[in-house]
Amino acid sequence: MSLSRFLTAVPKGLSIAVAIAFVILNVLGVWQAQRLVWKRNLVAELASTQAQAPQPLAAILASPKPAWRAVTLTRCDVSPDRVLHMHGLSDGKPGYRLLAPCPAGDRTILVELGFAEDKLQPSFSIEHPVGRLRAFDKSGVFTPMNDPIRNDWYWRSPLDMGAFLRAPDLREDYFVMLDHAPSGVSVKNLQQSHLTAELSNRHFEYALTWFALAWTLLAVFGAFVFQRMRKS
Repeated sequence: MSLSRFLTAVPKGLSIAVAIAFVILNVLGVWQAQRLVWKRNLVAELASTQAQAPQPLAAILASPKPAWRAVTLTRCDVSPDRVLHMHGLSDGKPGYRLLAPCPAGDRTILVELGFAEDKLQPSFSIEHPVGRLRAFDKSGVFTPMNDPIRNDWYWRSPLDMGAFLRAPDLREDYFVMLDHAPSGVSVKNLQQSHLTAELSNRHFEYALTWFALAWTLLAVFGAFVFQRMRKS
């Protein structure tokens, strides 16, 4: 098997395309491996917050990593005219996430009161709210636009929601997921929202898939070249 026969059997255009694809697939595999480490750290960090007792919001916000921590707020009065209804799912069922503003020191913070299958119009007070602090998410590419005029919401937009709720001082970094039991909240048809995110970690599988595709491509290309050499 001479080098000249090998070079003759290798299609130059195809070999360049295979080389580029091989590099891209391996880069994707490395990226997923890096995501695996990141996700493991995130899961461990989330698990560590489960055992930490609730602390006043101001103290948690001053800590290095406020997200997911349990916090306590001052008294919050919920009225129907200051409740947002955001489309959502709970255990596969469509409905609405109820959001309301609550005092947070010299500012206001958005609180997710819970989930309901219908547009509830609750009116109640929470003497000692307890919940989980979460960072605001950005809207996805396919997320519909919010319609403040109709009180029709698809994602948490602190700027738009602050204007609708007449709360221009609404915090734009974090919101709170209300924990019903320690907060003493029991409202008919208002379900407890999931306090923490359900984090899946399949990045190891994804990394193996990308690496396997890369080397399978190389093997197929090698077999193709070998067949061409045998015929030449």
